[in-house]
Amino acid sequence: MLIVLGCQTAAFANDNPGTSRPTPDYMRYMEDARSARLEIAIRSFRMPSGQQVDLIGVVHIADDAYYQTLNQRFDRYDSVLFELVGNPQRLTQTPPQVLKQQQEQEYSGLLSTLQQAMGKYLQLTFQLGEIDYTKKNMVHADASAAQFAEMQQQRGETMLTLYLRAVNAQFSTGSNTAAMSELNAFSLIRILLSPDAATEFKKALARMFDQTESLTQLMEGDKGSAVLSGRNDVVMKKIQEVLANRKQRRIAVFYGGGHMPGIETSLIEKLNARVTGEEWLPAWTMPK
Repeated sequence: MLIVLGCQTAAFANDNPGTSRPTPDYMRYMEDARSARLEIAIRSFRMPSGQQVDLIGVVHIADDAYYQTLNQRFDRYDSVLFELVGNPQRLTQTPPQVLKQQQEQEYSGLLSTLQQAMGKYLQLTFQLGEIDYTKKNMVHADASAAQFAEMQQQRGETMLTLYLRAVNAQFSTGSNTAAMSELNAFSLIRILLSPDAATEFKKALARMFDQTESLTQLMEGDKGSAVLSGRNDVVMKKIQEVLANRKQRRIAVFYGGGHMPGIETSLIEKLNARVTGEEWLPAWTMPK
């Protein structure tokens, strides 16, 4: 549980803490008579040039059907800008099913074992083993390992300091109290004793993810984080580079949902983009 929560918490920060615009929502929990769902937004923007930019949020562990829907959608774009700190060569040259097999064979440490067990328990799959990055329109739009290390050094940041900042923000604001109560000791016992424990656990996690965007301003700190604002600067440069080619009429930015509020703010305030549409895709579906 802590592995999944820790990875997601690091992703939910807004890189523009000084903005007066309301933080746009790219992740929500929804429930009706048929199902409960963790949903991720796709928001569309029209540039002054007439080109279209779609911000396609993603959660890094989700239903297989969610990733297959995204694979089909990516064929509609001239370019799909994607995130990956480091060298993307292996990702762009290896089919997803082969990559999944390689990961299972190579990463047998405690962390990977726990992640695999969590995925199987929740009946969820991992992004890197499902999304097809070998398509010709996939464009790497993230920092290299050296660039990322330099950004962290400039900010005096480590993954530990970022995590502690997130924990401090969560408990100092109390904004996530209701969602966190879903995962206290007594609630976990109730969940584990329920007839469908995995589904109830997924619902509790989904409610918690829905609340995390309220912590964004405190998590980034005064200098912003390399994980969020630093990498968002990199993708914004790549967006402008791609848009400079007027033949690129429709592009997508495929990044973790927590990056999207900052990227959206930059599109609107720096590039004069205009919001033209919004759609929500179910990433986790828990039938009732």
